[in-house]
Amino acid sequence: MRILLLWPLFFSFWAQPLSLWAQPLDWSPVMRSSLARMVASDSKMADYSFDRRVIRKEFEADGTLKTESNTLMRPERVEGVWISRVMEKDGARLTEVEQRRQEEVIRRKVVEGKATGGRPPSILGRDNDDLIQEFPEALEYRLVGEEMMAGRKAWVLACQPRAGYKAKSMRSRFFEKVRGKVWVDQADKDLVRVDAEVFDTISIGFGLLGRVEKGTRFVLNRGRVAEGHFFTDSSQVNFTAKVLVFKTLISEIKTQFYNFKVKTGVGPAR
Repeated sequence: MRILLLWPLFFSFWAQPLSLWAQPLDWSPVMRSSLARMVASDSKMADYSFDRRVIRKEFEADGTLKTESNTLMRPERVEGVWISRVMEKDGARLTEVEQRRQEEVIRRKVVEGKATGGRPPSILGRDNDDLIQEFPEALEYRLVGEEMMAGRKAWVLACQPRAGYKAKSMRSRFFEKVRGKVWVDQADKDLVRVDAEVFDTISIGFGLLGRVEKGTRFVLNRGRVAEGHFFTDSSQVNFTAKVLVFKTLISEIKTQFYNFKVKTGVGPAR
């Protein structure tokens, strides 16, 4: 009787796809490679025109919507420096006064940007380069299955803080309290999705500067735009944070990237 009761468990264990049994136990090298490819794909964004829409919502403590904004931007290069030009705010084009103010801001950014070489746009931001480098080392990864993502096979990896890991900066301490899943394209080894959640409060400056509360969630989706290149389709952050102890922020930020088009005179991304 015991054998009969255990049979479903035995069958489900061995019925997993054979490809799952042939995978490495340490997925850190795969994650390092995937993140390196992501950074390389970011550099190819300079060859494309695209639109970026940011929808921000702020909520009261009881969940009531307090404010909402919807901004359409178009990243472009001005005198060798990348800027984001606002095209619409809340469904309306900018007024003449707003356009003049924006041009003043752009001129200042161009002057400042020339000092950094006018680097191409980065989805995660250049200030986060250190976090990208630490991501594969700070977490441990475990294969939990396979899924089809946009018609392509992807590994699904569960991730959690690596035991004994010491954060290299105050910002990277959030790795100590985050867990979730990542999806990696099996053919191109590109990162195609991240779904991570903070499982315990993260204190900044011993809690005096602020706190990121439990339940904060980050989702990133990436799609294949050209041969061997994935660009970000969308990202979403839902967070509750305390700033300087007194102010509580409950926010949702959705960012969409679309209308990718190769610029005139630029060949296919390689």
